[in-house]
Order: sequence, then structure tokens, then C-alpha cells
Amino acid sequence: MNVIIDGFPLMFTKTGIGFYTHNIIKGFLRLAPEHNYYLYDNLTKNGFHTIVKIGRSLSAIDRFSKIESVPFPYMTIARLSLYISSLVSGRNRIKLRDTDVFWGTNCRGIYKKRMKTVVTIHDMSHEYFPETVHSSVLPYLKRHMKEAASKAHTIIADSENTKGDIIRFLNPDPSKIKVIHLGVAEDFHVIQDAFLLKAIKNKYSLPDNFVFALGTIQPRKNIPRLLRAFAALCKKPSFTHWLVIGGAYGWKNKDVYASITELGITDRIRFTGYISENDLPCIYNLADVFVYPSLYEGFGLPVLEAMACGVPVVTSNVSSLPEVAGNNALLVNPADVEDIAAAIEKILSDQALKDSLRNKAMQHVRRFTWQRCALETLTELKGS
Repeated sequence: MNVIIDGFPLMFTKTGIGFYTHNIIKGFLRLAPEHNYYLYDNLTKNGFHTIVKIGRSLSAIDRFSKIESVPFPYMTIARLSLYISSLVSGRNRIKLRDTDVFWGTNCRGIYKKRMKTVVTIHDMSHEYFPETVHSSVLPYLKRHMKEAASKAHTIIADSENTKGDIIRFLNPDPSKIKVIHLGVAEDFHVIQDAFLLKAIKNKYSLPDNFVFALGTIQPRKNIPRLLRAFAALCKKPSFTHWLVIGGAYGWKNKDVYASITELGITDRIRFTGYISENDLPCIYNLADVFVYPSLYEGFGLPVLEAMACGVPVVTSNVSSLPEVAGNNALLVNPADVEDIAAAIEKILSDQALKDSLRNKAMQHVRRFTWQRCALETLTELKGS
């Protein structure tokens, strides 16, 4: 079987969808190496596309991923180099007419009569919160998701919640939507190596005791309310924790930084910026509680990553997050600052609750593996 995979999420600094694409391809190579897998790129204004074959190793993924570090204005040169290298090696090229299936890893598909198309739609947040999406991205999402709803053979949704949202906003045939939960990488686990933990703590200048939050600094992640909840806790003499916020700097975030000064918590906040995938498990392990008060998530993978690392979790009671967390976290109203603050304080002050959440969560998270996710995805690609 010849499979073309949309490699766009691999070409930039990886966040959720990039890790999703990378981990599932790793699963494909492990589960079914007999198939031919190709990465597809259609980014340049010239309109050409690059299809690089993935062998038994992940060298092709690495080649795509290296482009993320190329500075402007040399991005086009890097993509052109990738394109030329694939032309030179004819065995790494395939024509669409010889393709059995195209997998769109993030809502974008290619539709040909002789080729099956499977498209993953991760969430419909742009419909609920259009103001939180960059103006240049919104038309792209609407166009490609509408096309997927009408033309894709199969739509993969990350959660039952996302499936319901797809039906509500796009009105496809419900029978062609398949829910496949994401997985947690094996790197996320309880770490006993004190020297490694200390090295990562020093690398990011982390305090001894902290509450951890993770996500691109953008409106949907609900950082302003988290800051207000944290500021309320800081007014209590017994509360000595810091707030560490990890994640790349996104858009519409000026108010976030201004509010820190207004709230008087400048000396209790640490922004780490983007955290590498190798360092993230250690930071989860170092935290006393993980807080994820997002307004909307198609899945909410950091919730499970934190659970796998043995950290008690506070997360929102909306969208897919109750589906993902189950009864293994404290669920809060993300619009209620007092609710967020109370949940954080409850975990930090109740060791029995902290231990209970930790034990239940570590059992719960075992259900979510990338191997299972890859197998179920591969089944949909192979299906008639």
C-alpha cells in the first residue's frame, strides 16, 4: 500500500499536532513496515509539492523537521533544497495516481477519484472562539474542514466531543467519523534520577515548589484567569508556591504580561518559553500540581502527560477534557477564577487527595498509547 501523509505539522517547532503526526508515523513503521509511506509538503508559492519516502528509519521526518530552525528569508531555499533532493532520488517520488490513500494529519486533504482520503480533524475551537484564532488561519480552517466533511472517505476525530462538534458545525455523514484517542509517549513517566531532575531544574531556573501550566501563550489557554487565581492564592501567607508557565509565545498575549504587573505577582512567575520534548517529562516530575484550565480542547494531551509523570491535575470541565481526564483529576469551571484557585489549594493542602489522584491517574493513563492510536489509524487507512 502506498500512503501519502501530510507532513506540514513536522516542518515547524512541534506542538500537539506535530507530536501526533510524528508518533503515529513511528507506530506505522513498527506495525506495518511493508507499506510505502511518503511525506507531503505543499507550502511554497510556486505550488510544487515534495513527497519524500519514509524508509524503516525516521530519516525523512528528521529532514522535514530540520526546516524549523531555518531563519527567514531562507525558508523557501530550504524547502527548494528538500524538493530538489527528492527529484534527484526518483525512488523517493510517487505520483498521485499510484497512491492508495492520502492521510491529512490536520484537516487538509487531497481528493482524487482513484485515491482514498482520510482526514484528521483535531478540534473545532475556531467555531466557538473565532476571536482566539489568528485572522490568517481562520479562513484556511473553515475551507479545509468543510471540504473534508463533504469529500473525505473517513474523518478521524480525537475525541467523542470533537466528533459531536464536527457533526454540529460541518454536518457530514456521522457514520464516516471515527474517534481515535491520542496516546502518551513512553518518555512520560515517573523519574527517579535526582541528578537529571536537578540538571533540568537548573537549566530552566525553576523554583523549589511550583504549580505548572503548559500551552502556547494564546487566548484559548485561559492564562489570564489562571494568573488571577494564582494571585488570589499568593495573598495567603501560607502559600509559597511559584507559577511556572511553559510553552511557545503565541498571539494576542500582550494582556497576559501586562496583567502580571497589575496583579503584583511578577516575582512569583516563571515563563520558560518552548520546552523541548526531552526536558518536558522532568518538568512535570518537578511540579507539585499541573493546571490546565483551557477554554476548549479537542483532546488535551498535556493532561495525560502530567498524569503519566505522577503529577495531580486540575483541568477544565468543558469540551473533551472530562472525557480525557475522567474522575482522575479535579475538574473546574474555567470561567470561574475562585474555582481554579480552590482546586489548586485543595490539592496542595491535602496529601491524601494528592496521593489518590496520582494513583488513579497513573492507572488511567495506561489506556492511552501511541501504538494503539497508530494501529487504529492504520486500520482506517487500509479500510475499504
